[in-house]
Amino acid sequence: MGIRGAVTVVAIALVIGTAGAARAQPAFEHETLTFQFGEFTGSGELDYPAGARDAPVVVLIPGSGPEDLNADQPSGSHIFLDIAADLTSRGYAVMRYNKRYVHGPGDIEHADYWSKLDLNGMRDDAEQVLRVAEHDVHVDPRRVFVYGWSEGSTVAAALATTHPELAGTVLQGPVALPWQATFAYQGEQVYAPYLASYAVNGKVGPTELERAFHGDGGRMAKLALTFASENAAAGDFTVRPSWDIDHDGALDVNLEFRPMYQLYLNSVMMQPGGAFEIYNPTRALPSVIEQAPKLTAPVLILQGEQDANVPPAAASLLDTALAATGNRDHTLRLFPGLGHSLGRTPDVLHDDFQPIDSAALDALATWLDAHR
Repeated sequence: MGIRGAVTVVAIALVIGTAGAARAQPAFEHETLTFQFGEFTGSGELDYPAGARDAPVVVLIPGSGPEDLNADQPSGSHIFLDIAADLTSRGYAVMRYNKRYVHGPGDIEHADYWSKLDLNGMRDDAEQVLRVAEHDVHVDPRRVFVYGWSEGSTVAAALATTHPELAGTVLQGPVALPWQATFAYQGEQVYAPYLASYAVNGKVGPTELERAFHGDGGRMAKLALTFASENAAAGDFTVRPSWDIDHDGALDVNLEFRPMYQLYLNSVMMQPGGAFEIYNPTRALPSVIEQAPKLTAPVLILQGEQDANVPPAAASLLDTALAATGNRDHTLRLFPGLGHSLGRTPDVLHDDFQPIDSAALDALATWLDAHR
């Protein structure tokens, strides 16, 4: 259960009193909360308009990796913090939380996170956060929304299928297709094209890989280096020997990297202890399209058209699936020039979790206002 901490004023506004003098009043406040996520004591915050007793609330469910409550990124963006600031200024309460084994920005129990947590555990944690939000004195329990980003979209969908009291579900950059198809998209449309942009005669060796490492590609594009090289992060750009089929010290992007990435993906999703094992169909939460028949409440899909993490076209397939399964209130918003964080990017190869764009924030608020 959640434990309330001290209420802290985080912003002020000037209000004219009856005598005409300006006096400071809090514009919004927050309370700190703790949760028991298994054996781990988690933490979070509820931001709400000052003095609110019945505000509609949006529960933010984070994406993949050990995310903190702000969704802080190496690029410097923190979109959950930005969403909270925007929505509280519009009269909403917002619940954010650190994922299990995350104490706060940069304070993570990495070994436990990667070895003990899976998507079912993430769903259980999000359910506990949702229950606390619904019972908070500052919140109207009849106007509760869940918002899932990326991996968190499957968690949000799972909650929506078992909580008919929810007013609606927002899915940002959702995992609409099965997990393996989503990761295959990253290899085919992001990793391989990024390497190809540095290739000489279709091949990348240590020199080309080093150039790609120091290039201007986005976070997802540069993940190609972790597959293609021995240890790019440590400065070793030797081509991964097991992927170098012809043993010439270089990778042919089309004939070696592409097929070897697919073989690697098949292996790590099935191998116990593999990096992608939690996405094995026998363990993972289903994709959002697979959960669509049970998503009967209102749904908003926010999708950047330059998303390097999930295939943008899948958002349209999800919208079609919702219509086909009988959902009468589903909205798809596609944003040209925005990436996975709904931040501005020229193309998928430069998608780097840029700060969330105001157009996306306005679209979110407009939809929430229509459903509150």
